[in-house]
Amino acid sequence: MSNIREIRQKEAEKAWNENKKSIINSCPRFGKILTSINIIKNNNYNKVLISIPRLDIKESWENDFIKWGFKPKNIEYTTHKSGKKFKDWKGDIFIIDEIQEASENELKEFKNIILNNNTLGLSGTITRKTEFKILDILNLSISYKYSIEQGVEEKILVDYKINIHTVNLDNKELIYKTNSGKIVSENTRFGQYIFIRNKLIKEKKPVYFLDLKCIQILQSSLAKKEYTKKLLNQYKNERILVFCGTTEIADNLGIASYHSKTKEKNILKDFSEGIGKTLATVKMAQSGITIKPINKGIINYTSGNSEDTAQKICRFLGMEYDNLEKIADIHIICSNTDFEKERLKTGLQFFDPTKIINYK
Repeated sequence: MSNIREIRQKEAEKAWNENKKSIINSCPRFGKILTSINIIKNNNYNKVLISIPRLDIKESWENDFIKWGFKPKNIEYTTHKSGKKFKDWKGDIFIIDEIQEASENELKEFKNIILNNNTLGLSGTITRKTEFKILDILNLSISYKYSIEQGVEEKILVDYKINIHTVNLDNKELIYKTNSGKIVSENTRFGQYIFIRNKLIKEKKPVYFLDLKCIQILQSSLAKKEYTKKLLNQYKNERILVFCGTTEIADNLGIASYHSKTKEKNILKDFSEGIGKTLATVKMAQSGITIKPINKGIINYTSGNSEDTAQKICRFLGMEYDNLEKIADIHIICSNTDFEKERLKTGLQFFDPTKIINYK
């Protein structure tokens, strides 16, 4: 008898075949690449174009082709940023992996390709807002949906607990220079930005620029970095993946790091295969890559984007068949600021609030 994952994959394939310009929105670990392979094989598609958000995801596709004994006849790859180069492409199927990561401009560049080809959008996490944006720009609707909570319930994903650690921004080291030339702490500088931001909100003026300034401080926070190092020391005998907001933070935690600036590209491959206890990354291990068992996950920075946050958290929810009762242990570090706490609240909307500890 087929296992539950195979049953759900067949459901997804059937749903897409009924609307060959649509999206399969299924949780991470569902097997979206295998579902895509089955769609290609069972429809006898020979000419395929796959768009990926980052080049490192290409290896996951190629590895799965080998794993499932699939020998593609004519498959080309592009990134979402380079989709415009294929605007006149014609073939059997256009696959957009992690479609939720495509910007509005990138989605617009896909319009002509979709007009002339069957199209399969793939996503593990997509909000209603993004769903409507894609529908509006590309007229691609979701033909099949399988949520994170369904995945946990049917044991495609492991159960989880999310621990929120709240820290005060550093008020000791003077590292930020004000317009007047005064050097202040990250806490003082953040407070100054929030003061101006609140004033602009009252005046009904845009605050996007101030939001970016606040985010830069949170991504590079000394207080959050030191707390991350404290957790790493506390759990030093366990296998841990750390997500950071900047390459500088990832490089200064005292552990191996992998990101877009890393010269030793085998670091992520080794960690994914179970070599090494700790790894810090920024976004490179977030989606499209399978990582061998992880005891704990630490997230030093979360954006206010729930799709981005869900992708990070789901890296830790892979089923381990020699540990079926595993509960993923995830630690999120958040500053004690209303600005970041509100963003975190938005970021966690895909997850069960009863499984979140110290959630305020």
